[in-house]
This record gives sequence, C-alpha cells and structure tokens, in this order.
Amino acid sequence: MQNPSLEHQKLVGSLINHFKTNLGFTILKASYSGYVEPEQHGRHKPDIVAVDKNSDLHLAEAKVGEDIMSESTMEQFIDFSSRIATATNRPVFLHIIVYKKDEPTLISVLNKIGLGQKIGNIIQIWTLPA
Repeated sequence: MQNPSLEHQKLVGSLINHFKTNLGFTILKASYSGYVEPEQHGRHKPDIVAVDKNSDLHLAEAKVGEDIMSESTMEQFIDFSSRIATATNRPVFLHIIVYKKDEPTLISVLNKIGLGQKIGNIIQIWTLPA
C-alpha cells in the first residue's frame, strides 16, 4: 500500500497482533513495517495474509472512513470473500477491521454488494475504538 494513513496502519497493526496473540495465526505477509508486502489475490492486494493452525488461508483488509464505500473496496470484498485455496480446496476467510464508528457503514456496504449473508461465516468483522 502506498502512503498508508496512521489510522490505517493502527488498524493493520492491531489485527496482526490479534491474529498472532489471540488466534495463533502465522502472518505470511502484510502491508506493515517488518513484513513482506502481500501479492495480489485476484485484482487486489490484501493488507494481511495469514494461515491458521488448520492451514486455512485468511486475508484481511483495514478500511477507514470514506474508503469503505469506494468501488475498489467493494471489488476487494467481493474478490477476497469468493476465493478457494488451491492447496486445501477450502474457502479463504476474509477479515475486515474498521473503527467502531464505521461498522454500520461497512455492514451496509457488505449487504449492498450481496455479501451480508457471509458475515460471521466467511467474513469476520473486527472493530477498534477511535
């Protein structure tokens, strides 16, 4: 990611920490200091690529404010939540982290693009207080 905002980096760092500390994930790549930049998955690069203890792949995106409603963001959500891991033939999980105040907007966007039914299944939403 080019010139990420401090707010965006805070979200990415928080999710990396949560993945490692609380969920036991291995971070493979991340758009964050100290990590190798992720490659494209479909048309876009995720902020974080991780695997869990079952070798399931997890992609993560951090979104701030107006960016939640952008065309590019909607493409990312559709692409990342529709992937199947070739190695395991299992779904790839999508994690989206936003500030708590942006959660209603995120849910509205996911419903608008037909992904509302995937929340809590393939898509996991995380929030941080502002």
